[in-house]
Amino acid sequence: MNKRKAKVAGGIFTGIALLTALIVVINCMVRIPVGYAGVIYSMNGGVKDNTLSPGYHITKPTEHVKCFTTSNEQLLLTKDEREGSEGDDSFKVSTSDDASIAISFQMSYKFDEAQLVGTYKKFRGMDGESIVNNRVKSVLKSKVSEVTTDYSMMDIYSGNRSEINSKLTDYLDSKFIREYGINVLDASIIDVHPDDQLKEAINNRVTALQKKQQAQAEQETAKVEAETALIKAENAAAIKIKEAEAEAESNKLKAASITDELISMKEAEARLKHGWVTVQSGGTVAVTE
Repeated sequence: MNKRKAKVAGGIFTGIALLTALIVVINCMVRIPVGYAGVIYSMNGGVKDNTLSPGYHITKPTEHVKCFTTSNEQLLLTKDEREGSEGDDSFKVSTSDDASIAISFQMSYKFDEAQLVGTYKKFRGMDGESIVNNRVKSVLKSKVSEVTTDYSMMDIYSGNRSEINSKLTDYLDSKFIREYGINVLDASIIDVHPDDQLKEAINNRVTALQKKQQAQAEQETAKVEAETALIKAENAAAIKIKEAEAEAESNKLKAASITDELISMKEAEARLKHGWVTVQSGGTVAVTE
């Protein structure tokens, strides 16, 4: 009887031990989603140098894991409500002509996997999402303005937006990779939201620009017409000069062809026909009665 009780007690103890071990394993199991990497912090040895790849991992009870995205993520700060942007997240930037204009902005980014451990240490255990929401967003507006101050309000509103976006991407990438371990893949002003006062100023500038372009077009037309008239006049004058030169050359040739022999021959021919005649200069026949 005592042996049976001992076996039952042993079975219960073994079951409890197995259940406890299973609970411990489950609690120590960590899942790293696809497109993320995990940084391990141990209460015994601090931050580990190796990171966890996507999948399931067993960690020690004294270890904690924070996830960082290593795939492309998108940050949206827009006026209208979109995925990743709640309500009106648009913000104002400065321009070279001392204006301030509201924009909607998007940024594609990812954490540099080679710097994850250093990033985790630098921000004292914050995960990637917390770094973006609490650190990156707080400086993003001023960083964007550092680029837009090189451009006028009209450049941002209706100018070469692709050039501005290219410079934004390069500038933010150079800053964020050093400060946050983040690679900026693309940064873009996707929309501009001027207030009523700015709209009026923009409309006035557009009208002035249109008038200037029209005046320039009219001046160019007048210039072309004047140049055309000048060319026609020069051509007409050149033709007259050529005609005068040809006529003078013809007269010169005629004068050179009248010789004494030619005059004597003309007189002889005229005497035979008319009687006594004298051939004068130029081949004119004078009849003497």
